[in-house]
Amino acid sequence: MSSTEAPPGTRHKSGPPTERVKVEAPTFERVSHARLTDLASALAKKPVSPAPKALMELSARHPYDANYGNIDVFMPGRWDTTSNLIFMESIRQVGDSVGEWEGSAAYLYFKPPADATYLIVGHFTGYQCTMYLGGPWGDNSAYTAETSDSGAVVAIWTGSQQFEFGMSCKAPDNGSTMGYIESVQVFQLN
Repeated sequence: MSSTEAPPGTRHKSGPPTERVKVEAPTFERVSHARLTDLASALAKKPVSPAPKALMELSARHPYDANYGNIDVFMPGRWDTTSNLIFMESIRQVGDSVGEWEGSAAYLYFKPPADATYLIVGHFTGYQCTMYLGGPWGDNSAYTAETSDSGAVVAIWTGSQQFEFGMSCKAPDNGSTMGYIESVQVFQLN
């Protein structure tokens, strides 16, 4: 082997893996509407109820809604329309300053149709995965221990102005793991 060749089975910086890598998409059920009501009420610190149908739902198969918004992802681990999952590599600090990181970051845009209160929900899973949902409300998080667990990270926002928010995941001890976004929904709260 010459000094410019990588050892067998390693990934070249500018090319694909030298060996086939198969990553199975996890299967899990989305958090129920009743559970979303509980999460929203706990966050609001009073009883609230999401509308029965989401105003907007974005996923790997439907990343754009002409009326309300879209999702873009910086460095997705995989954009899988077959499983309808967005694979998210965990954010890892790789240098001394805050801006030195690697991983996947989702950027979402929502334009409310009216001045109202909305529940933003990121349905996800992942092994020892903490998913973050950040926006004008601050940063919220939720955790799943196993890839078979159903997670939902939620936020509440009131207004009529368009806004952007983001999602990313982290593993314990700056480790590497994969998070999976199943969908992002926005419900009007009653």
